Amino acid sequence: MNDIFEQILQKLKQHITTVDSIEDWLFIAVNTMKAIVVNTHKEEASVVLKAADMESTDKIQQLYDMIQGRYGREGFSFRNDRRYYYLSSLVARYPKTELTDADRDKIKEFFGYDRYFMYEL
Repeated sequence: MNDIFEQILQKLKQHITTVDSIEDWLFIAVNTMKAIVVNTHKEEASVVLKAADMESTDKIQQLYDMIQGRYGREGFSFRNDRRYYYLSSLVARYPKTELTDADRDKIKEFFGYDRYFMYEL
C-alpha cells in the first residue's frame, strides 16, 4: 500500500486546487516548509517543528510566511518555480482550523520525511 507521501503526490499531480483533509494539508505545509529550509540552510530544518506548537492552521500559515521570507529568497533554487507557487497556494488557501494533539503528532511524523513534493511534482 502506498504511504501518505505517495497518496498526496498523486493528488498533486492531478493539479488539485484545494486540499480537503487537515492531514493532507499538514503534510503539504510541513513538507514544503522543510524543502524550503533544507534547500538553503539544511542545518536549520528543525525550525519547521515550531508548527507542532501552533494551535491552528492560520498560525502554521504565518510560520510558512516567515520561512518563505527567511529561507525562500537568496539561494533558494525554487524561488521562481511553478511547483513552489503551486504548493504555496495550497498552503495559503486552507481555512482556519484548530489543531488537535493528534494533528501535532502528525506534524512531527511528517517532518521525518526526506522526500519533497517540490522535487517530485
